[in-house]
Amino acid sequence: MIVTCPSCETRYRVDPEAITVRSGRVRCAACGHGWKVSEEELTPAEPAKPSLRKTPVDSGPKPASPMEAVNPHEVVRKRAETRRQRARKTVEGAGWAVVAACCLTVLGAAFLFRVDIVDAFPRSASAYAAIGLDVNPHGLEVHNLRAYAAEDETGSLVVEGVVVNVTGRERAALPLRAMILDAEGQVLVEWMVMLDALSLPGRGEEAFRSVLADPPEGAAELEVIFSPET
Repeated sequence: MIVTCPSCETRYRVDPEAITVRSGRVRCAACGHGWKVSEEELTPAEPAKPSLRKTPVDSGPKPASPMEAVNPHEVVRKRAETRRQRARKTVEGAGWAVVAACCLTVLGAAFLFRVDIVDAFPRSASAYAAIGLDVNPHGLEVHNLRAYAAEDETGSLVVEGVVVNVTGRERAALPLRAMILDAEGQVLVEWMVMLDALSLPGRGEEAFRSVLADPPEGAAELEVIFSPET
């Protein structure tokens, strides 16, 4: 007769008399689960009518135990191999995820702290320029730049703006060079603008104001840049 383990569904070919002696109690050789075979399964079926055809006698070796597993070890081996493959894929996926996260962290830090990196390693500026990313080596930027005619001084031009330290550490306050350009980009007049502070703290800023008494004719554009060599 054939019995099936209710836990792992491994099938066994068993001797009914040997199972009856054990009161129907058996244990699965594959997963170790024990259960009791029902009386209906132990009841032998009615013997079939004798046939005139001779049935060849199986002279092969008989199983040593009353239960013969139908490839139980092969089932267990395949399940173990499947678990190992899943575990290996999980570990490999986690490893690649860590590598990708590290690469993104390094790239993000290189972008956010590019000014400090160029300040410490000036040659790295060419690497940033190669990818189309200009880096300000001074760590300072001019914001809110505007020019307008002075109300109390006839014919004068007022230039205002804010110098901002875009880095997280203290930077020297560089002098500014203001320039008036014509429509073709030629410099008509230029003058220096000095800040009151000698340095700016990280993320700090300072406003500046300068008055040009006699602006030239044909002025079309105002430009203010840092002049560290002054």
